[in-house]
Amino acid sequence: MKGDMRYTYPIWQMGCILLLIALTSIIGFMSDFEYSNSPESFLFQFNLEGLGFWCLLAWLIVLVMYLLIFRWKIHLHNKRNPSHRLKIMTLKPQEYMDDDELFEEVTRRATQKVYSYFTVGLPFLATIFLILPIGKVGMLNILLLLAIGQYFIYYRTMRRYMKEDTE
Repeated sequence: MKGDMRYTYPIWQMGCILLLIALTSIIGFMSDFEYSNSPESFLFQFNLEGLGFWCLLAWLIVLVMYLLIFRWKIHLHNKRNPSHRLKIMTLKPQEYMDDDELFEEVTRRATQKVYSYFTVGLPFLATIFLILPIGKVGMLNILLLLAIGQYFIYYRTMRRYMKEDTE
């Protein structure tokens, strides 16, 4: 199973989410937004000048490079494992592995843990967002951190199984 990207896919997802957190932070904290919602017209203006512009540009380049490397790794995986292809654009999560009954069971356990995580995490965050004055960027970043937790729980569960399987 070494070299099978289906096991490292959650790590790649966590990396992408971390890059998105940095991107939303750059946009949220280094830019100015102006809104006007008058009955005659609607105006939305986004200003990013100086250091903020260059930080955003550099981070977008990093994000694009990361996504290109990720796409290349998926291409290599699909070439090496034609029976276990990964798709970038699909509604079915890549984490669902149904190779055999054992994988189905492990996937079920992992997704059950993730479901339990969200059952506790989302109401907790909703309460925190109602109580504390957290801005939109902070809320978005906290939700992205919640998504990292999802992938971490899934990866840890699968890794535990893979360690037991190899021993």
